Amino acid sequence: MALILNWLVAAFSFFAFASLKKRSAAGNLSYFAKFYLTLGISTFFGGLGHLFFQYTGFYGKFPCWITGVLAGYYAGKGVLEVYGNRKGYKFLYFFLLVKSLLLICLSLISLKFVFVAIDAILTYLLYCGYLAWKLWKDEVSAMRFLVFGVAVLLPSAFIFLLNVNISRYLNRDDLSHILMLACIILFYQGMKSMVGKEHTEKA
Repeated sequence: MALILNWLVAAFSFFAFASLKKRSAAGNLSYFAKFYLTLGISTFFGGLGHLFFQYTGFYGKFPCWITGVLAGYYAGKGVLEVYGNRKGYKFLYFFLLVKSLLLICLSLISLKFVFVAIDAILTYLLYCGYLAWKLWKDEVSAMRFLVFGVAVLLPSAFIFLLNVNISRYLNRDDLSHILMLACIILFYQGMKSMVGKEHTEKA
């Protein structure tokens, strides 16, 4: 199940990357395209890391962890590009960069996924949640899909931290991946909306 669900997320991520890359390569949209590309790579290797865990151990999960944090960075940077030169931009970018580097280093040194999870929670709540909500209130309507996506993804933090396992075929990782797939589909709807607006403004 871990392999199947990881690769479902990867398949949609690669589709979204190809679609966004084809539609527009400008500004923040290019960061969101990179988000889907790196997330696709992350979940592709994540599936293999789960499948071959008995052979590779935690070291087999390193490619997934590293690209997963990089995907979060691109998502946050994409929102920041929409946020523009509003108050606090420099601090928010500095925080995004430093916490990503710090937490992935802690994860690799300690061999603990929890630091990757903390990075994801901070990134998606602050940048794709709070900042996207502020932009939505400032009439960037496409950002509402990011807010909805974060709302859908939020229970996965509790599922993981509380070790919620419905069955051996639907454990905490599987549940989190299902919510992740729903989240990135909503994100994609927001990106499509932004591309449509960009094309309308150019016309």
